[in-house]
Amino acid sequence: SNDITPSWRLRDRMKTVGVGLVMALNVGTDPPDIIKPHPCAKLQCWMDPSSVTRQKAKEKIGERLEAQYARWQQQRAARPLKYRRALDPTVEDVRALCLWLRRQARHERILLHYNGHGVPRPTANGEIWVFDKNHTEYIPLSVTDLRQWMGKPSIVVLDCSSAGILIPVLTAPIQETPPGTPPIMPQPSAKPMDVETAA
Repeated sequence: SNDITPSWRLRDRMKTVGVGLVMALNVGTDPPDIIKPHPCAKLQCWMDPSSVTRQKAKEKIGERLEAQYARWQQQRAARPLKYRRALDPTVEDVRALCLWLRRQARHERILLHYNGHGVPRPTANGEIWVFDKNHTEYIPLSVTDLRQWMGKPSIVVLDCSSAGILIPVLTAPIQETPPGTPPIMPQPSAKPMDVETAA
């Protein structure tokens, strides 16, 4: 028989050793490009974010997502995964998280889970959204930059509306950049966010 082993199966013994959770939730504020139907889904990680303060909701959702990954990993891994969370992050927060994960993992696999239910949909240019330092504007983050910061091998989970638009960017070859090249810092979106104070 002519059994051909697919190349993606050749490194089955590789372990995922680190998980980054990027939670762009902006609890209590709907993104400008989303019109929610009524009734609509309210739960994030099986909790209603409106049941607690905005800050507490972000923390609880991050904790619950981390606990889900930990539960899935229990049966397989001899050593625990290293986790790091970025809650309503800036571009620099995400960059620091990715670089930390790669340093910790060395040549092993890392996983990045992006929850973008509090920001606009990804763009056709291959960008997801995070926030400025004051949480007053949405800032685009290039998925190409994200992939370069994560390095290889890695897995990206995109938990956001219209994530499929990013498949061409996620599957395209990455151009190598010289070490130490700073990323191009993105410009804020034209639409400022509706900022609410925490209850």
